Amino acid sequence: MSIESALRELGKEIQKDERFVALQAAAKANDGDEKLQQQMQEMQLISLKYQQEAEKGEEASQERIAELQEDYQKLYGEIMEGENMQKYSAAAAEMEQMAQYISGMIGLFFDGQDAETCELPKDDGCTHDCCTCGGCH
Repeated sequence: MSIESALRELGKEIQKDERFVALQAAAKANDGDEKLQQQMQEMQLISLKYQQEAEKGEEASQERIAELQEDYQKLYGEIMEGENMQKYSAAAAEMEQMAQYISGMIGLFFDGQDAETCELPKDDGCTHDCCTCGGCH
C-alpha cells in the first residue's frame, strides 16, 4: 500500500468516526440556526465598523472603538452561550484531540519508532525529546 493509499484510508476512517459525524451534525445545526446566522452577520458588521474607525488613525474616535469592542464581546458571549454553538465547540474540541493524536503518532513514526507498538507519552511524562514536550515540570 502506498503512502497516499494509506492516507486516503485514514481519511475514510476519520470520516466514519463518531467525532467527525458529530462535528458535521453540529455544523449543519449551526448553519440552520437563523438566530445564530443573524448574530454572525451582526458580528461581521461590527468588525467592519471597527476596522473603518481604526483606519482613521489619529482621527479615530477611541470612544467609538471601545463601544464597538464592547458590542463585539457582548455578542460573542451570546453566540458562545447558544446551545448549537456549545455543541459545535465541544465537537470541534473532540476533533482537535483526534488531530493531535494522529499528528503525535505520525511524529513517532517519523522518529523511527515501531509503528506496531509505539505509544504517545502520557501528558505528564518527559520523553527527553523536546519535540514531544508539553513543558518542564
